Amino acid sequence: MQKSIEALRHSLTLDYDSARSMPAEFYTSEKLLEVEKDKLFTSQWLCLGRIQQIPKPGDYYATEVMGEPLIVVRTNMQTISVLSNVCRHRGSILVRDSGNTDTFTCPYHSWSYNIDGSLRRAPLIIDRPDFEPKKCRLPAFSSEVWGGFIYVNLDGTAPTLASQLEGLSNLIKNYHMSDMVELHSEESTWDTNWKCLTENFMEGYHLSTVHRKTLHPITPTHLCEHFPAGQGYFGYFSVFPDDLPQRGKFHPDLTTKERQRSVMFAIPPGHVAGVAGHKVTYLYIQPDTVDTVRVKRGIAFADPAISNDSLENAVDLFEQTMAEDKIQLANLRQGLHSRSVTTAPLAPANFEGNVLDFYQYLARHIL
Repeated sequence: MQKSIEALRHSLTLDYDSARSMPAEFYTSEKLLEVEKDKLFTSQWLCLGRIQQIPKPGDYYATEVMGEPLIVVRTNMQTISVLSNVCRHRGSILVRDSGNTDTFTCPYHSWSYNIDGSLRRAPLIIDRPDFEPKKCRLPAFSSEVWGGFIYVNLDGTAPTLASQLEGLSNLIKNYHMSDMVELHSEESTWDTNWKCLTENFMEGYHLSTVHRKTLHPITPTHLCEHFPAGQGYFGYFSVFPDDLPQRGKFHPDLTTKERQRSVMFAIPPGHVAGVAGHKVTYLYIQPDTVDTVRVKRGIAFADPAISNDSLENAVDLFEQTMAEDKIQLANLRQGLHSRSVTTAPLAPANFEGNVLDFYQYLARHIL
C-alpha cells in the first residue's frame, strides 16, 4: 500500500501536462481498499437512487450500502429519509422489497415502526423501567437530494453535498435533471477494481477506440473538453459533432451550446453520470473486493412519454457501451496483476484530465 500512498501524495504536486498513471498496487491492494471503504464510502456522500422511485408519501425501497441495510422512504411530499433497516429489538432485517406503507413491521417478533422511524408497537413489552418506547426509533442517516438523486452519508461527518457541488449545479441547471424520469435500470457485478470503472467512465480518451461503432459517431474523443474540478466533483464536456441531429425532447432553457454536448460528471466516490438534453445516464458504484464492483446503472429521460422505439434504442445504445466497457475493464483487471505493469504519461487534460482530478480527490480524502 505504501507505493500507492506515495503516488497519491505525489499527484498533488502534478499538473495535467506532467500527470502519470498509478502503480498497479493502487488497484490491487486489499489494505488500500479497506482504507477507501472507511475514509470514502463510509464518510462521503453515496448515491442511492432517484426521487421518482418514491413519488408518494409512504413509498419506500430497501437497499444496502457497504453492508449497512437501509430503507429509503418518502415521509411526506417534501421529505425523503434514509432509515436503518434493522429492528431495534434483536436486529432482524425489516423489509427486503419496495412498496407503499404507513408501518414497517418486523417479520420476526412484530415490532412495528412509523415511516418516520418512531416505534409504533412492541408486542407484550409493557411497563419496563429500562425501556422507553417513545425514545426507541430506527436510526436516521444524513441524506440529501441533488439533481433528482438521493444521497446518504453513513457516518454523518461529510460537509453538505450542496455546498460541494455549487459549480457543477451551475453547469447542469438548464438541463433540469431533477425532472427527468427513470425508465431503465439494471444491476450487476463487474470484474474490475472500482477505481478503474470510475476512471473509465470519466475519460474520453477511449471513446473512439473501445466504442468505435457506438459512441464515436456521437461523442468522439477529439471533441472532449475538460472543465475545472470542484470540491466534490470533476468532469468534462462530451461534445457532439455539428452535423449530429438533435435527439429527443429537451428543456427550452438549454442554450444551443448546451444542446450540443453532454456534461460528464463524477460525484466521488460512487456516482458517475452524463447528462444531455434528452436524458441522463448514471452508475452507482460500490466495491466488493479489489477485483469486483457492484454496479447499478440507469437512464432517466426528459420526456416520460418517450416512444417505445426511442426508449428501446436509447437502452440498447447504453447497454452496448456498458458491455464494451465491461470487457475492456476485465482485461485491465487481469493486466494490473502482472509484474511488468509500470506507470506512464496520461493524455492531455481534455482526454484524461479527470484521471488526475480523481487521484487528487482521493489524495485529499485518504492521506
